[in-house]
Amino acid sequence: MVRSARVYLIIVLCGVRMQATAQVELPQHAPQDFSETLFVDPVAFEGQKPGEARLDVFVRVGYDNLSFVKSGDTYDASYEMTITVNDSAGTHVLDKTWTEHVTGISFDQSVSPSAFSLQQRSVAVAPGRYDVRVAVRDLESKVEKRASYDCVVPDMSTPLVALSDLLLVSRITVRDGKKSLMPNVSPNVGNLPSAFYIFCDLYNRAGPDSLRFVARVADAKGEVVARSDTAQFVTTGKNEVFIRMDNSTLPLGDYVLQVIACPASDTSRAIAARGRRIMVRWNGLPRSMKDLDVAIDQLEYIAKDNELAELKAATTLEEKQKRFLDFWKRRSTNPNAARNEKMALYYARVDYANKHFTRYREGWRTDMGLVFILLGPPSNVERYPFQIDEKPEEVWQYYDLNYQFVFRDENGFGDYRLLTPLWEVYNRRREF
Repeated sequence: MVRSARVYLIIVLCGVRMQATAQVELPQHAPQDFSETLFVDPVAFEGQKPGEARLDVFVRVGYDNLSFVKSGDTYDASYEMTITVNDSAGTHVLDKTWTEHVTGISFDQSVSPSAFSLQQRSVAVAPGRYDVRVAVRDLESKVEKRASYDCVVPDMSTPLVALSDLLLVSRITVRDGKKSLMPNVSPNVGNLPSAFYIFCDLYNRAGPDSLRFVARVADAKGEVVARSDTAQFVTTGKNEVFIRMDNSTLPLGDYVLQVIACPASDTSRAIAARGRRIMVRWNGLPRSMKDLDVAIDQLEYIAKDNELAELKAATTLEEKQKRFLDFWKRRSTNPNAARNEKMALYYARVDYANKHFTRYREGWRTDMGLVFILLGPPSNVERYPFQIDEKPEEVWQYYDLNYQFVFRDENGFGDYRLLTPLWEVYNRRREF
């Protein structure tokens, strides 16, 4: 996580121009894909009593949150987890703490960005709004991570036909006629191979019937970009519903997933519906990155003209994605790894630049953004505030390069321009 700079102000006396000094920090290792690898997903189902619901809280703890210790030929880790569920009045309906042990893990698993520990706890609740909070404390390093989620539990016991919340599923296995589900606790479905599954319960008090379940994925404009249609005969009571959704053609972005139950003879008439938000991201891209074309534009600092032309000339989304990933694969020190660390680092810096240097232009397009993206965080920053006869300046010092870059705010509105020649930036050591 990037920490805001601490600025020490020095009073200006006798017309002498003084400086404010600050330390700018950014982790040298790329942040995780969504700035966290701790995810919580509360999913509501009908409860055992009338007017009651069951709230299942799924938690995924990425192994990179844990400190593994060698034990013989394998590795072990332990963590303490706390799940707290509060109603709209702030009253605890669940407050549970326990310890989990992850044992017998290989070294490759312990450092894998895709490996995780999955936990689930359930609590009976009334329909309403709830605040779900999760804390995970690694018992070796004592570092604690937190995640939270606001959810609304619907009334599923009153309507003649009702759907539970939607559970995203990454894998379904069948053994002895029984289905086993692997929940996809993260809202990201972009890293799942070609498809994901949707699971929900249908509560039917209207009698046996043949229904169709229509699943739709809509983009930010409300346009349906993916659809799946499943027919199923439902009996009175609870019915399990499984829907396969193809995600191979979904571009980067945020989406709304909706499942609608309709009579088999009239799919235009919804008798029950439920929705949730999902997203498509790739390993190494920050959560803020939603557009592949923008990600390609942001390569202009490191890509050659012919490489950019090749990326932009792709005529299909699939081809453009392939060329983009191939571009980064050529630059990776470990091309076969699931996570491209150089790509992750580059776009983490782009994300930081957009958050901290955006003025009249996007942060990555500014001079400060250019230097930051190519060279990383400076060792030290000297800030010279506005004076009567002087324009504000910042000096970024890179001790390892034995060099500094000077920026000046010519108009007084925070639009700092590089005074040092641009070729000095490109001539310095770069990581890409």
